[in-house]
Amino acid sequence: MNDKLFELYSSKWHNLCSAVKQINDEDGLEIKPANPLLLQVDKEEDFVMADIRVVIYGQETNGWYGDFIADINPILDCYDKFFNRGECWSYGGQFWLGFSKFWKMLEAKYPEKKIRFIWNNIVKIGKSGDKGFPPDYIYEIERNYFSVVNDELQILKPNLVLFFSGPNYDSIVKDNFGQIKYEALAPYSERWLSQLQIPNVDFAFRTYHPNFLWRNDIESFFRTIIDRTNY
Repeated sequence: MNDKLFELYSSKWHNLCSAVKQINDEDGLEIKPANPLLLQVDKEEDFVMADIRVVIYGQETNGWYGDFIADINPILDCYDKFFNRGECWSYGGQFWLGFSKFWKMLEAKYPEKKIRFIWNNIVKIGKSGDKGFPPDYIYEIERNYFSVVNDELQILKPNLVLFFSGPNYDSIVKDNFGQIKYEALAPYSERWLSQLQIPNVDFAFRTYHPNFLWRNDIESFFRTIIDRTNY
């Protein structure tokens, strides 16, 4: 699985580096690209054999491993250290608190099931040293030279996917997965909480970033999602 991810990233790396260099060399472009979020699966066999394999998508990174570097391995190590080794839980912030709460609630629902999680972002290349959606010239590089989100999903083969991206990122979801049907989950509107149909994924949902959910009874959102699943 990690070998396949590495092959995927490597197949696009040269062209990505060339495109990023053009931006970094252009003094008129003040905002520069961060390193892409490259996934590294911890204990691959455990993930493959898990009863419930979950991928949770955030929006984009708040910077990632400093300025862009032309080397895949340190960026993979950064993900491994941050997520797999647990640095993320001391990072703080509403996203990781929400991620942790969903994890615990899902485990409480399925105490006899083996559950494993992967963290990803729907936007793979953010802004160097900053947060928020990148400028169009950075996002266009991702679309043209590093469109890997759908391929990552085919490699990981999760049976549960959750987008903490909110409705304003639905166009980004479409860029990666094509036209997707959104079904509102009562009592919420389609914008607040929807179930999605993604090929070869048992259950997929899109709701807001946890920063919003914490102000609007996050447990109710998560109960609605988890009650919709059946494992």
